[in-house]
Amino acid sequence: MGLKQTLVSMFGKPVWEDRAHTLVVGTGAGGATAARVLAAQGVDVLMLEEGPKLVTADRPRDVPAALASTMREGGTQASGDLSPLVVLQGKCVGGSTAINSGIIWRMPEDVREDWIRNHGLASLVDATEFERIYDVIEEDLEVEETREDLLGGNGALMAKASKALGLPGKPMTRNAGRCEANGECLQGCPNENRQSMDVSYVPRAIADGARLRTLARVDRVWIENGRAVGVLGMALDPETREPVGRFQVRAENVVVAAGVVHTPIILRRSGLRGQVGERFQAHPGAAMLGRFDEPVRMAYGATQGYEVPMRSRGFKVESLSLPPEMLAARLPGVGAEWQERMKHLDHYAQWCAQVRMEAHGRIRPGLLGPSISFAPTDRDMAKMKDAFVTIGRMLFAAGAREVYPGIDGYPEVLRTEDELEHAARLPLGRNQVHLVASHLFGTAVAGADPSRSVVDPQLQSHQVSGLYVMDASVFPTNMGVNPQHAIMAVVYRAAEQLAASRGRRRAA
Repeated sequence: MGLKQTLVSMFGKPVWEDRAHTLVVGTGAGGATAARVLAAQGVDVLMLEEGPKLVTADRPRDVPAALASTMREGGTQASGDLSPLVVLQGKCVGGSTAINSGIIWRMPEDVREDWIRNHGLASLVDATEFERIYDVIEEDLEVEETREDLLGGNGALMAKASKALGLPGKPMTRNAGRCEANGECLQGCPNENRQSMDVSYVPRAIADGARLRTLARVDRVWIENGRAVGVLGMALDPETREPVGRFQVRAENVVVAAGVVHTPIILRRSGLRGQVGERFQAHPGAAMLGRFDEPVRMAYGATQGYEVPMRSRGFKVESLSLPPEMLAARLPGVGAEWQERMKHLDHYAQWCAQVRMEAHGRIRPGLLGPSISFAPTDRDMAKMKDAFVTIGRMLFAAGAREVYPGIDGYPEVLRTEDELEHAARLPLGRNQVHLVASHLFGTAVAGADPSRSVVDPQLQSHQVSGLYVMDASVFPTNMGVNPQHAIMAVVYRAAEQLAASRGRRRAA
């Protein structure tokens, strides 16, 4: 169907209308992949994105300004718990893929088997189909292992520590085969060598006929007689991002891919209940710093280039480089002591841990934004403590002269391994550590049993026909590894099935 647009006035504000065969809400790993697959099959696709379409060359190079313009609530979105969990999400064309480090992991086999055995998702995660899809995505997105010369000092030191302690470390695999080691993934790769969705699948979908509308906040799905027939939402001002008028889009299929936090909010506002917004899961993480005698030069190298997966213990350690303005805020001390540490700003390494937590939270619409609840269990905090101690040991093994835990109630500075082992005997409570989550799961989970899930194995709503969810909301469990590749594979599979069903309906 061609573009149908009318500009009228309602209460003095502009309103636009549009129509498409399939409407995709969101342009992150899920939404962009769905649009790319459907458009390639000749489906008339319209993508709606709440955030702006960013021009890479115009994005700020300092990280605080860059993230303020690309992340929800400027990177301050958090749970409402007594000890808030910071929940990072992108809000721009490309979603979180436009601000992450491009880390690629295929879904672990134990996760895939669990989804089949306990959630009835055999057709969705078929091994043969997944292998084919992974190969396609990895070729499309120039996926390669990070070369040694791109690790930079931060990653190279982690490789040294991993070898010294006999840990299963390895260079990260990323969607950045032409990486130039600028260390600016968070600001947007300056030469667009990282193949995030804004520079890969979104423009490819457009080349195949899909259309894109930005600054379009979808509030709810338009449902008639038990079927999704479109969406209703608010158009946003390009400068203020304030609503300037309502819009509506009619479609035969609606694909919601607004992310783990906002997909369930859209669904609940649309009248869906049951498991919608339940089973919110995450990989919360935190970081530690080490000071070295020789310069680390964190500014050079891949933003994240080396990792140590510890799946049997429930966490993964990653190198994470920071620019000077953010690194300085992590240094302990005040006054002259802090200034003295600032003199050695080029001598620090930062490594973080992502913990596969068992806790289940929930998401609800709130008066001023999403109401997010998430409380780690005692076992989760035990894994977090194990991760912290492991990072400390790794830093000392790599030659660190000082280690800064950044944990309330722990020494600000550790100078020996004995001091680290003494600290390891201290308790670690949730209120002692600042946790950040960028890997999110659940809230609209897939499954064969409607009483335990929101969407079926084809990712269509159990409650509303023609309504699909295609993002990490459908994951019935978290994975323990970076999720964007698995999100794309799951959505690629479901989008192909949706395109094929359209062909079958036509033939009938």
